[in-house]
Amino acid sequence: MASLDHHRKFRPTEPSPPIPQRRIPQLARRSWTQLIVIRHGHIAANGGELHAPMAGWTDLSLSPRGLLETEQLRQHLAGGMRFEAIYSSSLSRATDTARPLADAGLGPLHLCPALREINCGEMDGVPIAEIQHRFPELWRENRRQAREDFRWPGGESYREFRDRCLATVRGIAADHLSGRVAIVTHAGVISQIVGSICGLSPACWEPFRPGNASVSELAWHGLGGVIVSFDCRDHLERIGYL
Repeated sequence: MASLDHHRKFRPTEPSPPIPQRRIPQLARRSWTQLIVIRHGHIAANGGELHAPMAGWTDLSLSPRGLLETEQLRQHLAGGMRFEAIYSSSLSRATDTARPLADAGLGPLHLCPALREINCGEMDGVPIAEIQHRFPELWRENRRQAREDFRWPGGESYREFRDRCLATVRGIAADHLSGRVAIVTHAGVISQIVGSICGLSPACWEPFRPGNASVSELAWHGLGGVIVSFDCRDHLERIGYL
């Protein structure tokens, strides 16, 4: 697996804080859970085009590129990884990334709706360009990343989203003490988990967004965790999607 700094990509509005790393004391290792955290493969909405929809809870399928990424991910992890369980968001773009791992015998698959992306409410599925045109103030407020209580109409706030993400990860880790599990989820979820470890506000959703089909590793104990590696994508080099 790649080192922490390899293929790290940030698009923050301000310089990102360094990712804290520390070694886990050998005597304490038996109480830590190894979390292999995977972002789903590419979907059309990940291309950055203004006509693409706000993804959120919209159930979008993997693109042809995403299917290629998922196969490379499967080959990469099948080389030596086994999991007590594979937990996946219940949205198709995540389950279609996770299911090949389970089919390859890497571990049993469990669907977990609490691992879904942030709920964007009435904006879910609406093209980005339309949101920018119809709701310019809301768009600018979201881009400022300053308010934990920001929410799209009918959606969840960033504070509520972080609380959901952390409660879910803490529950999974508690069920697998000293074990290794995979979590297949979304950029927003991963950004909130890593952001919490780094001490960022829930409103800062952009600094730690990993790439599609990337692999990050966390060691988790109790209420918090340690970042072992982040946004590793060496396995995608052969298909040119680093």
